[in-house]
Amino acid sequence: MNGLPLKHTGSRPAATGLDPDQAPRVWILLATGAGDNRQLLNLASALGWPWEIKQAVDSLPRVLADRLRTSGRDRVPHRKGDQLCPPWPDVILMSGGRCVIDAMRIRAESGGRSKVVCLGRPWAPLAWFDLVVSTPQYRLPDHPNVLQTLLPLNRMDPDTGAAAARAWEPRLSHLPRPWLGVLLGGSSGSYRFTTDAARVLGRRVDARARATGSALLISSSARTPGKVLDALLESVQVPYYCYHWHPDDIDNPLEAILALSDEFVVTADSASMLAEACATGRPVMTFVPPLRWRARLLTRSWLPDGAGRAGWLTLRHRLVSRGLWVPARDMSRVHEALAACGAVQPLPATAVPRPVQATPDDMDRVVVSIKALLRS
Repeated sequence: MNGLPLKHTGSRPAATGLDPDQAPRVWILLATGAGDNRQLLNLASALGWPWEIKQAVDSLPRVLADRLRTSGRDRVPHRKGDQLCPPWPDVILMSGGRCVIDAMRIRAESGGRSKVVCLGRPWAPLAWFDLVVSTPQYRLPDHPNVLQTLLPLNRMDPDTGAAAARAWEPRLSHLPRPWLGVLLGGSSGSYRFTTDAARVLGRRVDARARATGSALLISSSARTPGKVLDALLESVQVPYYCYHWHPDDIDNPLEAILALSDEFVVTADSASMLAEACATGRPVMTFVPPLRWRARLLTRSWLPDGAGRAGWLTLRHRLVSRGLWVPARDMSRVHEALAACGAVQPLPATAVPRPVQATPDDMDRVVVSIKALLRS
């Protein structure tokens, strides 16, 4: 379970005015991605209601078989009966295609009372969900069930961040201030984070640090290849601390880096890391790795203007709404939206960063929308 609590009573019970026995019940269906799970936990905490974690993800072959034969009214299979059993939840929080069928089964078992809220890409017809909370890179069409947010719901808990800062600041005190946090992703469906790109990034963050008199606080992630990290460090001459990510590390300094850095450079492949950095309210700069050729092909605007383009977009929206097509992720839409509201700027940037514009508080919008579901 990766150290996650199975049950929790909402951290802000005043949000409901109810004691835990009267408040709505929330289930979190854990996904396969750490970033998705952080969003689900953040949202559950923001709702302020009692929540429970359910970890019942099936293998991909079983998921595909279930998707082909499901009617949307199937019952929870016996093999999951010890986890997915009454009392049924009022709200199901989920993310990713491998949890969809379980969410539909739980709703069927509850007699349709459980509301299903999906974060990110739904991987199913939009009408299957009571609410889909998505971000620009997934290119979902306008739909009554879709709520678009600027960034994923990833943010650091203030108390956790303060504790991490207290623990790590003495360990980093040998480095000159200010501190420039460098958050590294890796190759994805859209980007290839090559060693050449890493050397370019290393030279640029080194130049930025020299211009501002900073030291670097560098953190790799699960998707950062070792050779990419090595190539970046070969290009850095200023003082730095570097964390080499490895799984289940209780001494991971990411939260401390978020709490202590005076500004950030974030690789543009990760919307979650962008969200965490932007939530600090400090300057954020982005570095864009090279696009894969298929990402350029699938996301570029190659259609002509006019009626033909409008017709194609209408068809595309219908296919996506019915779950018959999953659009390719286009992170440039997130970058453009963040740049437009002044929340990020590209690297290299000026020696003195532009004033930071706060990103919208999307969490409050999502909480309001979910509470409205229970009143409908």
